[in-house]
Amino acid sequence: MANTGLLVITNPARVRKLLPVIQTHVLKTLYIQYFPEKNIPVSDSYNNIATSQHRNLQYSKNIMDIYVNTSAIASRLDIRVLLTNVRHPTRSIIKTKKPVEIVIFDQRYTKEERNLFIDCLANRSTIYSLITCNDDQDQTNHKDVDCAAQDIKTYRNVILGGTFDRLHNGHKILLSEAALRCTERLTVGVTETNMISGKLLWELIEPCTQRISEVKEFLEDVDSSITYNVVPIEDMYGPTKEDPTLEMIVVSEETKRGGDKVNELRLQKNLSKLDIYVVELAVDECHNKHEEAKISSSNQRIRLLGKRLQPPRTDGKPLKPYIIGLTGGITSGKSSVAEKLQKLGAGLVNCDKLAHDLYLPGKDCFHAIIEQFGSSILNSDGFINRKKLGDIVFNDKEQLEKLNKLIWPLILREAKKEIDILYSRGYQVIVMEAAVLIQAKWQNVCHEIWTCIIPQNEAIKRVMERNGLTEEAAKLRIGIQPSNTEQVKEANVVISTLWSHEVTLEQVEKAWKELTSALLEKESDVEK
Repeated sequence: MANTGLLVITNPARVRKLLPVIQTHVLKTLYIQYFPEKNIPVSDSYNNIATSQHRNLQYSKNIMDIYVNTSAIASRLDIRVLLTNVRHPTRSIIKTKKPVEIVIFDQRYTKEERNLFIDCLANRSTIYSLITCNDDQDQTNHKDVDCAAQDIKTYRNVILGGTFDRLHNGHKILLSEAALRCTERLTVGVTETNMISGKLLWELIEPCTQRISEVKEFLEDVDSSITYNVVPIEDMYGPTKEDPTLEMIVVSEETKRGGDKVNELRLQKNLSKLDIYVVELAVDECHNKHEEAKISSSNQRIRLLGKRLQPPRTDGKPLKPYIIGLTGGITSGKSSVAEKLQKLGAGLVNCDKLAHDLYLPGKDCFHAIIEQFGSSILNSDGFINRKKLGDIVFNDKEQLEKLNKLIWPLILREAKKEIDILYSRGYQVIVMEAAVLIQAKWQNVCHEIWTCIIPQNEAIKRVMERNGLTEEAAKLRIGIQPSNTEQVKEANVVISTLWSHEVTLEQVEKAWKELTSALLEKESDVEK
């Protein structure tokens, strides 16, 4: 398979039929060059096509449709519809940042025409292949799209804003619509951390610097004819509150009100009112019942749950037994996930249970705790009252640290014993469930870290219901733990129990399948 392909499309209605061919031949990036005039730039006749300052806008609807029609493969392929040659049809050179290894045509051309087209590719691989996807049946089933001209204004300076987390086809539609309406400079505001904490699974959002870099790289790749100013923003206004050169703002259907507020502020500051262009939301044909109906970043993040986000921590460690460190905050659903993994065939070491056993009378840990915290934490039967001890340590960070230093090394020692026992019984994959895994710095004991997260407001609600605590006490209990962001930073796999048990099970099964497949592949490589 080729890492990078170029689809030459003269009829956007054919895109869906070509998806199986694309998936068979292209692995990572698919450029799409749309030629509305049904001609590829292989002869002087192409350069004689009549042009106007609005020509780049005649076909914007079709370009947006191409993104929608390729959404089914966008989770695996980086789709990029090239705009420069649509905006400037007299240009015969097609530029791409990545070298093209395969070209797929949606209709037949002569050998000479194909060769002349290849000469137009400024960045092609030294070894490339050509595929033509066209037959009589194809012509019958796919009528040419009506490309009527549209009387739409262009502007020198255009602006838009957004989160732009893991660029998806919805983002690319928004950015492309803005680029097609801009003749000189396009400013893009990318939201900083303070603006994203209310979003679903916001802990999985990429750093702002990374999102800025990806937006700029994409825009410069699909259209090199204008200048891009991609900047971080800490409020909804960004540069619009001070830049007098701006002329038009691009918004989506759901952020139209934001465009109106921008204009209200600009008028207050004696700045010119911006024209507003509203982009329709693109339907996500693959969404399920707990996802949004539109193509969105939230859906993208939901689909990251249960997937391996970073390589395992092998570091020369033996792969048997393979240890998954399962962690997460209080009431995040660790135990539920652990049970599901057990049913799939994993061994389980419950560090919370091991810790509980260490508190029993007669244990070395029991005597050390009494010596440190006094006999007032004992029940009348001589057992440690966990609630009394919890009230002490969860209200005093210094006392909590003292308790942790006593019990963490002992818990890990017992966990390693349990792991050895389970491995001797034939378990190849063993889950070490530990709420304190990150705090205790046990990451290096594990090959992978699987983290369970839920939104903080949901965690507070669950703690109040389960432990009978006030909201203030619940927040205090949650506040002493590593944040979701800290947990996710260490995670190879993230799971959220926010939805039903069935949804959680889907995530766990996805992660388990990917893990077992990877382990089988490693075993096969060793045998070879």
